[in-house]
Parts: sequence; C-alpha cells; structure tokens
Amino acid sequence: MPLLSKLPLGLALLLYAPLAVAQSNLGELLDAGAKKLSADEFRQELVQHAIAGPTMSGGSLEVVYTANGSVQGAGFAPQLVGTPLASAVSGDWTIDSNGRICTSMWIGGGPGAGRAMGFSLPARCEFWFKLAEQYFLSVSDSDRHARVLRRTVKQ
Repeated sequence: MPLLSKLPLGLALLLYAPLAVAQSNLGELLDAGAKKLSADEFRQELVQHAIAGPTMSGGSLEVVYTANGSVQGAGFAPQLVGTPLASAVSGDWTIDSNGRICTSMWIGGGPGAGRAMGFSLPARCEFWFKLAEQYFLSVSDSDRHARVLRRTVKQ
C-alpha cells in the first residue's frame, strides 16, 4: 500500500517538469522567470554547441552557431510515415545593436542535392531567453503574446 500512496506524488512530479518548459508565448515565459540573454551570454552559452528544437512549420532543426559567424546543421521536415526528411542547413549569424541574434539560412535540397535544390529562408532577428536549462527565441522582447520556440543544447 505505501507504493500506491506515493503514486500520485510521483505522477505529479513527472507532469510538473514538462510544464516548466511548455511556454508558448513570451508572457508565459517571462512569468515563469526566464531571463533575456545578452550578446555575451549567447556567445558563452550557445556558440560552438549543437542546438536543437522545433520550427514554426512543425519540423525540427539542429544547428551549431560557430565562432566565425556561420551556422551549420540539419533541418528535418515531418513525414506522415517513416523517417523525417533531412536537409543540410547553412548560413550566417550576427548580433545587432538591440542584442538580437540575426540569422540568414539556406536549406539544402537533401543529402547530395547541393544548393541548386534548396532555398533561402528570410533573414530573422530574434531575442534569446533562458529558463532553467532551456533556451527560447522570440521576435520580441516585450510583446507578451509573441510566440516562443524552445531550443535545447545537445550533449
């Protein structure tokens, strides 16, 4: 019987952990205690590390922001059946005067296809936030309704 009495507590703890990183907008993220990363913090904590997370279109992305200002990695488009389609990702990144991380990325056409089969994504400048060991990016640092996307540093 003692095991059954601990079950609700264990279940509550398991369910609580995802709630800490389930913020979908900037207001929820800030209310949970997230802090905006400075340019120096971005360089120290994220540059030269593999970073993964979802895209707004339902796929996922795994990239490395390199110290020389390039972005390298892979993007994965969801599929209804089987393994997600992978494409090479490359590009450049800078930090603007507002502390936003600005990226221009090229999505290749898949393994061996080269740039001829790919496409360029519109350049984006985003603020990065940190909550616990999770990172989030947002186009705004003040619009509480702005959507955020989670990023995780891969080990």
